[in-house]
Amino acid sequence: MTDTEQKTLIQPRKLANKNGELRYNWKVSEFSRLDGLLYSDLGEIKVHLTGKHDDRRRCLVKAKITANVLLECQTSFKPIEYQVDTSIVYCTVISEEQIADLDEEYEALLIEDGQVDIKQVIEDELILSLPIVANRASEELGINMSFGDLPQEDESKKNPFLVLDGLDLKETDVKDKQTKN
Repeated sequence: MTDTEQKTLIQPRKLANKNGELRYNWKVSEFSRLDGLLYSDLGEIKVHLTGKHDDRRRCLVKAKITANVLLECQTSFKPIEYQVDTSIVYCTVISEEQIADLDEEYEALLIEDGQVDIKQVIEDELILSLPIVANRASEELGINMSFGDLPQEDESKKNPFLVLDGLDLKETDVKDKQTKN
């Protein structure tokens, strides 16, 4: 185990017992799985972790993640600065069966051997927080994305029954017309 791996392995139970907090500052280039998703590996990721127990004595870890990354605009193929600012509250679990019993406000944090690689967990959250398609607004790019104006619709075509409003037919008129045919 390398020295950097040891620094990213945390023990959530100890963090919660102490009501402790941890802070990390990582470079984007340190996250290998982000490499293909970004325009470049420039940028910084800041993480603030706090540990506590809830009223049911479950171990909670709150993560506040902020990052500035560069994405590739899918229209202009130029870099877009994208800011990640998210907070997640994890509840530790030791088996997958416990995940189904979690409250909706918590994300499951599966603990093996009493510890977890928090850097890997944060990388997962960063991947999930990125937009599927990065795109600048067409106005910002100066591109006209419309193909002309739509023709104005005739009011009578909007509701075909409006034509019937103009007819003032009595029952006898209708019967007379039917007998003539």
